[in-house]
Amino acid sequence: MPTDTARLHAVFDLAMRIGEGLLSNGAAASDVTATVLRVTSSSGLRNVSVQVTFDEVTISYLPDELSAPFTRVRSAGARVQDFSRLAAFEEITHRYIVGDLDLDEARRQAEEIPRGKPAYHLGLVTAGFAVMGGAAALSLGAKPLVMMAATIAAGILTLAGEYLARRRVPQFYSQVLGGLVGVMTAVVVDMIDPTVNSSIVVVACIIVQLAGLTSLGAMQDAVTGWYITASGRILETLMLTVGVVAGVRGGLLLADRIGADISVTASLPVSLASILVLVVSGAGMGLGYGVGTQVPARVLAWTALVAVGSAVTSHVLSGLVLDRVYAVAITAFLVGAVSVVLGDRLRAPSLAIVMAGVIPMVPGSRIFRGLLGLGSDVAEGAVELFGAAEVAVAIAAGAILGQLVLSRLIARLPRGQITYTPVISSPFTTQRRRRMSLGLRRSRRKGRPVPLEPSTMTGEMTALSPSLLEELESTPVRRSDPEETR
Repeated sequence: MPTDTARLHAVFDLAMRIGEGLLSNGAAASDVTATVLRVTSSSGLRNVSVQVTFDEVTISYLPDELSAPFTRVRSAGARVQDFSRLAAFEEITHRYIVGDLDLDEARRQAEEIPRGKPAYHLGLVTAGFAVMGGAAALSLGAKPLVMMAATIAAGILTLAGEYLARRRVPQFYSQVLGGLVGVMTAVVVDMIDPTVNSSIVVVACIIVQLAGLTSLGAMQDAVTGWYITASGRILETLMLTVGVVAGVRGGLLLADRIGADISVTASLPVSLASILVLVVSGAGMGLGYGVGTQVPARVLAWTALVAVGSAVTSHVLSGLVLDRVYAVAITAFLVGAVSVVLGDRLRAPSLAIVMAGVIPMVPGSRIFRGLLGLGSDVAEGAVELFGAAEVAVAIAAGAILGQLVLSRLIARLPRGQITYTPVISSPFTTQRRRRMSLGLRRSRRKGRPVPLEPSTMTGEMTALSPSLLEELESTPVRRSDPEETR
C-alpha cells in the first residue's frame, strides 16, 4: 500500500527500536523477527523483509515492483540482563498492535526505555546475586560458614563484573575473575575450618556466573533453524564458559601450591529427606536471580515459585526414577510450559520466568568435578565435562519444547488473534510470514476491527538506491493524519 516517506521512517524507527531492544535482552531470532513483522503489518506495510543476525536487525520494504527497496540496519548493543526493559518493549509492542498507542507515542516510549533508570539500583542487584549464591550453596548441603562465604563471593564477583563492564572490559575477563574469586574464597574457608566442604563455594559461584548466559536463546535458534544467530550465541556462551573454566583452573593451581584442599566430597548431593532445604534454596535462587536481572517486582514471587518447583521436581525425578539428563529435560519442559502460561497471564516476559526456573538445574558441581579431574585424570575430567554439557543441552531443549507446545495451544484459544506469548518457529517462508504477521488493529474512535495485509516479501533485498535517496530528500516531510496512523 502507498505510504508517505515521513510515516515510513516513523514505522521503521519504531520497529528497529523494538527489535534491537528484544535482541539485546536475549530474545531469540524467531521472537524478534515475528515481533518486528507484527509491528510493520499493524502499521499497514506489505512487502517487508526482516533479517536478524547475532547483533543486527535489518528491515527492508518494497513499495512496489518498480521501486528500489528501502532498507535500514540497526546494530544491537551489548547483551544485558534487564528483564524490566524487555517487559517494557513487549508491552509497547502489545499496546501498539491492539491500538492503545498511536505511532508517535509508541516511538516516544520506545526511545525512553534505554534512557530510563533501572528498576533496581546496583546495591540491590549485588544483593540479589549474593542471595542467589548463598541459596545455591544451601541446595548443595552447605554449612553456615560455607553458605556465608558463597554469599560474599557471589556479591564480590558481581561487583567486579559491573566494574569491568563500565570500563568496557570484555566479559570474558570478568568471567575469569569470577572463577578466581570463587576458588580463592574457598581457600580462605578451608584455612578457617578444614572440616567443612569449601568446594561448594566454587560450585555456587559457577552457578551464578553461568545462570545468565545466552545458552537458552542459542539453543532455541539452533533447534528452530536460525543457524547464523545460533552460531554467534553458542560461540559467545562457549567463550564465557571457557572464561569461568580458566579462572577456576588458575585458582585450583594456586590452591594446590598453598596446600588447600577444596576437592568435591560426598556431602554435595542432597537427599530426598531435605525437600525443605530445596524449597528454601530454590526460592532464594529464583528471587535472587529475579532481583539481579531486573525482573519486574510483580513477577518476583512467581520466579521464586517456579524455581522451587523445578528444584524439587528435578531432584525427586533424578533421585528416584530417571537418569539426571532425562530428569532435568522433563523438569525443563514443565518450566517452559509454565513460563508461557504465567507470561501470558501476567503480561511479562516468559524468558525471565524460564531462566529463573532452570537455575536449580545448572550442572555446576559436574563442571567443577570435571575441572578437578583434568588435573589428575584427563579422561575422567573430560567425561564429567561432557556430562555437564549433556545436562545443559537437556535443560535448553526441554524448556524450548515446553514453550513451543504451550505457545501453540494458547494461540489456538478463542481469545483474539494477538497473544502475549513467545513466537517460536523456523525461519519464515512466504506462508509463515503471512500467519505470523497477521493481526487486527482496532480504531479507538470508531471501535471496529481494521483488517491488515500481512508482510509477504521473501527475496533478498538490496541497499537503498541513490535515485530513491534523491527522491526521499526532495520529498517534503509532513505529519501523518491521525486516522492514517491507526
